[in-house]
Amino acid sequence: MIDAAPSPRTATRLFDRSICIGTITRGRPEMLKRLLQSYAAMVVPRGVRLHFVIVENSDVPTLRHIIDAFSRQLPQWHVQYELEPRLGIAVARNRVLDIALASGNQLLTFADDDEIVEPDWLAHLLAEHDTFGLDLVGSPVRRAPLEGHKSLWQKIVWNGLDQLNRHAEAKANGRRQKGRGDAVLISTGSWMGDLAFFRRTKLRFDETLALCGGEDGGLWGEAKRLGAKSGWCPSAIVYETVCPERLSLSYTYRRSRDGTISTLRTRLKANPKRVAWRVPGSVVGRLLSLTTSVILIPVSPGRSLVRAAWYLGSIAGILQALMGRQSAHYLQVVGA
Repeated sequence: MIDAAPSPRTATRLFDRSICIGTITRGRPEMLKRLLQSYAAMVVPRGVRLHFVIVENSDVPTLRHIIDAFSRQLPQWHVQYELEPRLGIAVARNRVLDIALASGNQLLTFADDDEIVEPDWLAHLLAEHDTFGLDLVGSPVRRAPLEGHKSLWQKIVWNGLDQLNRHAEAKANGRRQKGRGDAVLISTGSWMGDLAFFRRTKLRFDETLALCGGEDGGLWGEAKRLGAKSGWCPSAIVYETVCPERLSLSYTYRRSRDGTISTLRTRLKANPKRVAWRVPGSVVGRLLSLTTSVILIPVSPGRSLVRAAWYLGSIAGILQALMGRQSAHYLQVVGA
Protein backbone atom coordinates (compact mmCIF):
# COMPACT_ATOMS: atom_id res chain seq x y z
CA MET A 1 0.00 0.00 0.00
CA ILE A 2 1.18 3.54 -0.78
CA ASP A 3 0.01 6.46 1.33
CA ALA A 4 0.57 9.86 -0.25
CA ALA A 5 -1.30 11.85 2.39
CA PRO A 6 -3.00 11.32 5.73
CA SER A 7 -5.72 8.68 5.79
CA PRO A 8 -9.34 9.83 5.22
CA ARG A 9 -9.97 9.08 8.89
CA THR A 10 -7.72 12.02 9.82
CA ALA A 11 -9.90 14.64 8.09
CA THR A 12 -9.82 18.20 9.31
CA ARG A 13 -12.74 20.59 9.60
CA LEU A 14 -11.84 21.98 6.19
CA PHE A 15 -13.52 18.99 4.56
CA ASP A 16 -17.22 18.17 4.63
CA ARG A 17 -16.99 14.93 2.67
CA SER A 18 -14.51 12.35 1.48
CA ILE A 19 -14.87 10.84 -2.00
CA CYS A 20 -13.13 7.61 -2.92
CA ILE A 21 -11.97 7.68 -6.55
CA GLY A 22 -11.91 3.97 -7.32
CA THR A 23 -9.97 2.34 -10.16
CA ILE A 24 -9.44 -1.31 -10.99
CA THR A 25 -6.80 -2.29 -13.52
CA ARG A 26 -5.03 -5.26 -15.07
CA GLY A 27 -2.31 -5.31 -17.70
CA ARG A 28 -2.87 -1.82 -19.14
CA PRO A 29 -0.19 0.43 -17.61
CA GLU A 30 -0.09 3.00 -20.40
CA MET A 31 -3.85 3.45 -20.39
CA LEU A 32 -3.84 3.66 -16.60
CA LYS A 33 -1.26 6.44 -16.72
CA ARG A 34 -3.54 8.47 -18.98
CA LEU A 35 -6.47 7.98 -16.62
CA LEU A 36 -4.40 9.04 -13.62
CA GLN A 37 -3.19 12.12 -15.47
CA SER A 38 -6.81 13.10 -16.09
CA TYR A 39 -7.55 12.55 -12.40
CA ALA A 40 -4.66 14.85 -11.52
CA ALA A 41 -6.22 17.58 -13.69
CA MET A 42 -9.67 17.33 -12.08
CA VAL A 43 -11.35 20.29 -10.46
CA VAL A 44 -12.01 19.32 -6.85
CA PRO A 45 -15.21 20.84 -5.41
CA ARG A 46 -14.85 22.94 -2.27
CA GLY A 47 -15.06 20.98 0.96
CA VAL A 48 -14.20 17.65 -0.69
CA ARG A 49 -11.31 15.41 0.28
CA LEU A 50 -10.13 12.76 -2.21
CA HIS A 51 -9.07 9.21 -1.47
CA PHE A 52 -7.66 7.48 -4.55
CA VAL A 53 -7.85 3.68 -4.46
CA ILE A 54 -6.14 1.76 -7.28
CA VAL A 55 -6.61 -2.01 -7.14
CA GLU A 56 -4.48 -4.10 -9.49
CA ASN A 57 -6.16 -7.41 -10.27
CA SER A 58 -2.98 -9.45 -9.94
CA ASP A 59 -0.93 -11.29 -7.35
CA VAL A 60 2.24 -9.45 -8.42
CA PRO A 61 2.60 -5.65 -8.23
CA THR A 62 3.58 -4.15 -11.59
CA LEU A 63 2.43 -0.54 -11.18
CA ARG A 64 4.38 0.76 -8.20
CA HIS A 65 6.41 3.23 -10.27
CA ILE A 66 3.26 4.61 -11.91
CA ILE A 67 1.44 4.97 -8.59
CA ASP A 68 4.53 6.57 -7.00
CA ALA A 69 4.65 9.19 -9.76
CA PHE A 70 0.92 9.87 -9.41
CA SER A 71 1.26 10.20 -5.64
CA ARG A 72 3.99 12.81 -6.02
CA GLN A 73 1.69 14.85 -8.25
CA LEU A 74 -1.02 15.00 -5.58
CA PRO A 75 0.67 15.07 -2.19
CA GLN A 76 -2.42 16.68 -0.63
CA TRP A 77 -4.54 13.55 -1.20
CA HIS A 78 -4.48 9.97 0.02
CA VAL A 79 -3.39 7.47 -2.67
CA GLN A 80 -3.77 3.78 -1.89
CA TYR A 81 -2.49 0.97 -4.10
CA GLU A 82 -3.61 -2.59 -3.40
CA LEU A 83 -3.46 -6.00 -5.07
CA GLU A 84 -6.44 -8.29 -5.56
CA PRO A 85 -5.02 -11.72 -6.49
CA ARG A 86 -8.41 -13.32 -7.22
CA LEU A 87 -9.09 -12.74 -10.90
CA GLY A 88 -12.42 -11.09 -11.72
CA ILE A 89 -13.85 -7.64 -12.29
CA ALA A 90 -16.53 -7.93 -9.60
CA VAL A 91 -13.98 -9.20 -7.10
CA ALA A 92 -11.70 -6.22 -7.79
CA ARG A 93 -14.59 -3.77 -7.60
CA ASN A 94 -15.68 -5.21 -4.27
CA ARG A 95 -12.12 -4.77 -3.00
CA VAL A 96 -12.37 -1.05 -3.80
CA LEU A 97 -15.84 -0.90 -2.27
CA ASP A 98 -14.64 -2.53 0.95
CA ILE A 99 -11.73 -0.11 1.23
CA ALA A 100 -13.98 2.89 0.58
CA LEU A 101 -16.43 1.76 3.26
CA ALA A 102 -13.76 0.90 5.83
CA SER A 103 -12.03 4.25 5.30
CA GLY A 104 -15.13 6.23 6.17
CA ASN A 105 -15.73 7.79 2.75
CA GLN A 106 -19.16 9.18 1.90
CA LEU A 107 -19.07 8.62 -1.85
CA LEU A 108 -17.37 6.28 -4.32
CA THR A 109 -16.71 6.80 -8.02
CA PHE A 110 -15.51 4.48 -10.76
CA ALA A 111 -14.03 5.09 -14.18
CA ASP A 112 -12.34 2.39 -16.25
CA ASP A 113 -8.60 2.15 -16.75
CA ASP A 114 -8.96 2.67 -20.53
CA GLU A 115 -10.69 6.03 -20.07
CA ILE A 116 -9.90 9.65 -19.30
CA VAL A 117 -12.21 12.00 -17.43
CA GLU A 118 -12.96 15.62 -18.20
CA PRO A 119 -11.64 18.11 -15.61
CA ASP A 120 -15.17 18.91 -14.39
CA TRP A 121 -16.31 15.26 -14.33
CA LEU A 122 -16.28 14.88 -10.56
CA ALA A 123 -17.87 18.28 -9.94
CA HIS A 124 -20.79 17.50 -12.26
CA LEU A 125 -21.40 14.05 -10.78
CA LEU A 126 -21.39 15.50 -7.29
CA ALA A 127 -23.75 18.31 -8.25
CA GLU A 128 -26.20 15.81 -9.77
CA HIS A 129 -25.98 13.63 -6.67
CA ASP A 130 -26.61 16.56 -4.33
CA THR A 131 -29.33 18.23 -6.37
CA PHE A 132 -31.53 15.14 -6.65
CA GLY A 133 -30.46 13.19 -3.56
CA LEU A 134 -29.32 10.18 -5.58
CA ASP A 135 -27.90 6.86 -4.44
CA LEU A 136 -26.35 6.09 -7.84
CA VAL A 137 -25.33 8.44 -10.65
CA GLY A 138 -24.11 7.60 -14.16
CA SER A 139 -22.92 9.71 -17.08
CA PRO A 140 -21.84 9.42 -20.73
CA VAL A 141 -18.80 7.45 -21.84
CA ARG A 142 -17.88 8.69 -25.30
CA ARG A 143 -15.44 7.20 -27.79
CA ALA A 144 -12.15 9.07 -27.79
CA PRO A 145 -11.01 10.32 -31.23
CA LEU A 146 -8.75 7.95 -33.13
CA GLU A 147 -5.01 8.53 -32.74
CA GLY A 148 -2.25 7.61 -35.16
CA HIS A 149 -2.61 5.90 -38.51
CA LYS A 150 -5.71 3.75 -38.92
CA SER A 151 -6.91 1.81 -41.92
CA LEU A 152 -10.07 2.79 -43.78
CA TRP A 153 -11.82 -0.26 -42.34
CA GLN A 154 -10.87 0.70 -38.78
CA LYS A 155 -12.18 4.20 -39.37
CA ILE A 156 -15.48 2.79 -40.67
CA VAL A 157 -15.87 0.59 -37.59
CA TRP A 158 -14.95 3.43 -35.22
CA ASN A 159 -17.47 5.69 -36.93
CA GLY A 160 -20.16 3.05 -36.50
CA LEU A 161 -19.32 2.57 -32.83
CA ASP A 162 -19.33 6.33 -32.27
CA GLN A 163 -22.68 6.84 -33.98
CA LEU A 164 -24.35 4.10 -31.94
CA ASN A 165 -22.80 5.40 -28.74
CA ARG A 166 -23.97 8.96 -29.46
CA HIS A 167 -27.46 7.64 -30.15
CA ALA A 168 -27.52 5.81 -26.80
CA GLU A 169 -26.28 8.94 -25.03
CA ALA A 170 -28.96 11.09 -26.67
CA LYS A 171 -31.62 8.57 -25.64
CA ALA A 172 -30.40 8.66 -22.02
CA ASN A 173 -30.33 12.47 -22.06
CA GLY A 174 -33.85 12.52 -23.45
CA ARG A 175 -35.10 10.31 -20.65
CA ARG A 176 -33.58 12.63 -18.08
CA GLN A 177 -35.22 15.67 -19.71
CA LYS A 178 -38.57 13.89 -19.37
CA GLY A 179 -37.93 13.24 -15.68
CA ARG A 180 -37.05 9.59 -16.23
CA GLY A 181 -33.33 9.63 -15.48
CA ASP A 182 -33.94 6.82 -13.02
CA ALA A 183 -34.73 4.51 -15.96
CA VAL A 184 -31.24 4.84 -17.48
CA LEU A 185 -29.10 1.79 -16.77
CA ILE A 186 -25.78 3.12 -15.51
CA SER A 187 -22.41 1.43 -15.73
CA THR A 188 -19.20 1.78 -13.78
CA GLY A 189 -17.44 3.33 -16.77
CA SER A 190 -18.64 6.61 -15.27
CA TRP A 191 -20.33 6.12 -11.93
CA MET A 192 -20.88 7.57 -8.48
CA GLY A 193 -22.42 5.72 -5.55
CA ASP A 194 -23.55 7.00 -2.18
CA LEU A 195 -21.86 4.73 0.37
CA ALA A 196 -24.63 5.28 2.93
CA PHE A 197 -26.85 3.21 0.65
CA PHE A 198 -24.23 0.44 0.44
CA ARG A 199 -23.74 0.46 4.20
CA ARG A 200 -27.47 0.18 4.75
CA THR A 201 -28.21 -2.51 2.16
CA LYS A 202 -24.89 -4.45 2.21
CA LEU A 203 -25.09 -4.41 -1.59
CA ARG A 204 -22.04 -5.75 -3.45
CA PHE A 205 -21.00 -6.61 -6.99
CA ASP A 206 -21.89 -10.19 -7.95
CA GLU A 207 -18.65 -12.17 -7.77
CA THR A 208 -20.24 -15.29 -9.27
CA LEU A 209 -20.01 -13.55 -12.66
CA ALA A 210 -16.23 -14.14 -12.52
CA LEU A 211 -14.79 -13.04 -15.89
CA CYS A 212 -18.13 -12.47 -17.61
CA GLY A 213 -18.54 -8.77 -17.00
CA GLY A 214 -21.99 -7.27 -16.53
CA GLU A 215 -21.43 -6.84 -12.80
CA ASP A 216 -22.30 -3.15 -12.99
CA GLY A 217 -25.61 -3.64 -14.75
CA GLY A 218 -26.45 -6.40 -12.29
CA LEU A 219 -25.63 -4.13 -9.35
CA TRP A 220 -27.81 -1.35 -10.78
CA GLY A 221 -30.73 -3.75 -11.14
CA GLU A 222 -30.35 -5.08 -7.62
CA ALA A 223 -29.93 -1.56 -6.24
CA LYS A 224 -33.20 -0.51 -7.88
CA ARG A 225 -34.91 -3.55 -6.36
CA LEU A 226 -33.64 -2.40 -2.97
CA GLY A 227 -35.10 1.06 -3.47
CA ALA A 228 -32.13 3.01 -4.80
CA LYS A 229 -32.75 6.39 -6.37
CA SER A 230 -30.60 6.58 -9.49
CA GLY A 231 -30.00 9.30 -12.03
CA TRP A 232 -28.16 10.42 -15.14
CA CYS A 233 -25.76 13.34 -15.46
CA PRO A 234 -25.33 14.43 -19.11
CA SER A 235 -22.52 16.89 -18.37
CA ALA A 236 -20.03 14.55 -16.61
CA ILE A 237 -18.09 13.31 -19.65
CA VAL A 238 -15.63 10.43 -19.88
CA TYR A 239 -13.75 9.31 -23.00
CA GLU A 240 -12.92 5.68 -23.71
CA THR A 241 -9.84 4.86 -25.77
CA VAL A 242 -10.80 2.44 -28.56
CA CYS A 243 -7.63 0.42 -29.13
CA PRO A 244 -6.98 -1.21 -32.55
CA GLU A 245 -7.99 -4.66 -31.26
CA ARG A 246 -11.52 -3.38 -30.71
CA LEU A 247 -11.88 -1.87 -34.17
CA SER A 248 -13.27 -5.03 -35.75
CA LEU A 249 -16.67 -6.58 -36.25
CA SER A 250 -15.45 -9.82 -34.68
CA TYR A 251 -14.68 -8.01 -31.42
CA THR A 252 -18.09 -6.30 -31.51
CA TYR A 253 -19.70 -9.71 -32.03
CA ARG A 254 -17.81 -11.28 -29.12
CA ARG A 255 -18.50 -8.40 -26.78
CA SER A 256 -22.23 -8.51 -27.54
CA ARG A 257 -22.34 -12.30 -27.26
CA ASP A 258 -20.50 -12.39 -23.95
CA GLY A 259 -22.47 -9.50 -22.48
CA THR A 260 -25.72 -11.20 -23.42
CA ILE A 261 -24.56 -14.47 -21.87
CA SER A 262 -23.73 -12.69 -18.63
CA THR A 263 -27.03 -10.79 -18.47
CA LEU A 264 -29.18 -13.77 -19.37
CA ARG A 265 -27.47 -16.12 -16.94
CA THR A 266 -28.17 -13.66 -14.14
CA ARG A 267 -31.81 -13.44 -15.15
CA LEU A 268 -32.09 -17.22 -15.48
CA LYS A 269 -30.85 -17.59 -11.95
CA ALA A 270 -33.40 -15.07 -10.66
CA ASN A 271 -36.48 -16.08 -12.66
CA PRO A 272 -36.04 -18.94 -15.19
CA LYS A 273 -39.73 -19.16 -16.09
CA ARG A 274 -39.94 -15.51 -17.02
CA VAL A 275 -36.79 -15.79 -19.17
CA ALA A 276 -38.10 -18.89 -20.94
CA TRP A 277 -41.33 -17.04 -21.73
CA ARG A 278 -39.51 -14.02 -23.18
CA VAL A 279 -36.69 -15.70 -25.11
CA PRO A 280 -38.60 -16.49 -28.34
CA GLY A 281 -39.76 -12.90 -28.70
CA SER A 282 -36.28 -11.60 -27.93
CA VAL A 283 -34.71 -13.77 -30.60
CA VAL A 284 -37.31 -12.80 -33.21
CA GLY A 285 -36.88 -9.11 -32.39
CA ARG A 286 -33.11 -9.35 -32.77
CA LEU A 287 -33.45 -11.24 -36.05
CA LEU A 288 -35.63 -8.45 -37.42
CA SER A 289 -33.12 -5.82 -36.25
CA LEU A 290 -30.27 -7.83 -37.77
CA THR A 291 -32.10 -8.01 -41.10
CA THR A 292 -32.81 -4.28 -41.07
CA SER A 293 -29.16 -3.52 -40.28
CA VAL A 294 -27.95 -5.66 -43.19
CA ILE A 295 -30.38 -3.95 -45.58
CA LEU A 296 -29.13 -0.50 -44.49
CA ILE A 297 -25.41 -1.25 -44.94
CA PRO A 298 -25.21 0.58 -48.33
CA VAL A 299 -26.83 3.67 -46.75
CA SER A 300 -24.84 3.87 -43.50
CA PRO A 301 -22.07 1.26 -43.67
CA GLY A 302 -20.32 1.94 -40.35
CA ARG A 303 -23.36 2.11 -38.13
CA SER A 304 -25.23 -0.72 -39.88
CA LEU A 305 -22.26 -3.11 -39.94
CA VAL A 306 -21.62 -2.60 -36.24
CA ARG A 307 -25.33 -3.02 -35.45
CA ALA A 308 -25.45 -6.23 -37.48
CA ALA A 309 -22.45 -7.67 -35.65
CA TRP A 310 -23.97 -6.62 -32.32
CA TYR A 311 -27.35 -8.24 -32.98
CA LEU A 312 -25.72 -11.40 -34.34
CA GLY A 313 -23.61 -11.65 -31.19
CA SER A 314 -26.66 -11.03 -29.03
CA ILE A 315 -28.58 -13.86 -30.70
CA ALA A 316 -25.61 -16.20 -30.26
CA GLY A 317 -25.36 -15.11 -26.61
CA ILE A 318 -28.99 -15.99 -25.92
CA LEU A 319 -28.63 -19.44 -27.43
CA GLN A 320 -25.33 -20.16 -25.69
CA ALA A 321 -26.61 -18.95 -22.31
CA LEU A 322 -29.57 -21.33 -22.62
CA MET A 323 -27.09 -24.15 -23.26
CA GLY A 324 -25.24 -23.30 -20.04
CA ARG A 325 -22.21 -21.60 -21.54
CA GLN A 326 -20.30 -19.10 -19.41
CA SER A 327 -18.45 -16.08 -20.72
CA ALA A 328 -14.78 -15.38 -20.06
CA HIS A 329 -14.73 -12.15 -22.04
CA TYR A 330 -12.33 -10.37 -19.71
CA LEU A 331 -9.80 -13.19 -19.40
CA GLN A 332 -7.81 -11.64 -22.24
CA VAL A 333 -6.62 -8.06 -21.73
CA VAL A 334 -7.21 -5.75 -24.68
CA GLY A 335 -5.06 -2.62 -24.83
CA ALA A 336 -1.76 -1.69 -23.25
